[in-house]
Amino acid sequence: MNLVRKYKIHRLSPCLNEKEIEIITFIESKIKGLKLVKKDDYPKSTFYVNSDDKFILEQDDKNGWLRVRHKDFWEVLEKKHLLKQTEIEDIMRYMVLMHLKFRASTPLTFKMMLYQKRLIALANATPQI
Repeated sequence: MNLVRKYKIHRLSPCLNEKEIEIITFIESKIKGLKLVKKDDYPKSTFYVNSDDKFILEQDDKNGWLRVRHKDFWEVLEKKHLLKQTEIEDIMRYMVLMHLKFRASTPLTFKMMLYQKRLIALANATPQI
């Protein structure tokens, strides 16, 4: 059973194990209390920063992407909690909806964002035959 489904059930009747509770608690600690910031340089993005003014999330309204801080957030979910990319995407999508009240279409880490931009650039640079 995936983590999002278990979390929804857990809210009605506790069923998560200690590791899953640790993951949920970690994500909640990162996204609760974030401040919404708009920047003139990026008019189509909404930034969410913590109390130290560190970027945690960026909602790209133009492309529908949710960029998630890699260092000390996405990386922890990958390396410490051994979640796969799709598991991180699913739980982030749900947690953002629950806590920040917006629907994220595609959660990405900034590193994946750069990779996707390179792929798009390569595809556009490839001559059509």
